[in-house]
Amino acid sequence: SDVYKRQLVCRSAEMRNAMELQSVRLAIRPFVPTDDKRMLEAMTCPDVHQMHSDGFLDIEAVRRYLRLLTDEYQSGMFRTLAITERECSTLIGAITLDRMPQFARVELSYWIHPAQRNRGYATEAVTAMIHRCFQMANCNRIQAMTANPASARVLEKSGMRYEGTLRQYVGINGVFRDMAMYAILRSDIR
Repeated sequence: SDVYKRQLVCRSAEMRNAMELQSVRLAIRPFVPTDDKRMLEAMTCPDVHQMHSDGFLDIEAVRRYLRLLTDEYQSGMFRTLAITERECSTLIGAITLDRMPQFARVELSYWIHPAQRNRGYATEAVTAMIHRCFQMANCNRIQAMTANPASARVLEKSGMRYEGTLRQYVGINGVFRDMAMYAILRSDIR
């Protein structure tokens, strides 16, 4: 019915607005076309590049991906948002949320531009997004997986707890990697 459709659109708009946020030094926002060159620079890092099976090797591939993200965001089916410096809006990374409302769970992943690492940006962005996700009505658990020791420290500093190792959980180009599982529950927030 028309009423049901209006409610869905309204909820999507509310959700989009709810996911845009600012922390002390950062803004988390939708991607914009001018993020293309910074994203391509980040893709030169093997740790960032391997997260994207589409192989962003040229600017046109990045632009297609940014259009896809914009379309998802506009439809209310957001997944990936830009992490930027709050003052100048320079892209420094991305944060992805895979919402599983039927399980009251969100899976979080992120990357930070190699030139912006070791400044606490990842911890600040992950912590801000954890708090925002728990403000959503149907989120009881936020989880993340990593094979990167630096990312494990980010997750721990953000309040997540190590839950175990998923053996050979991710296979990329025939190489299988163990992944450490981290999570935080709504009841863990004090």
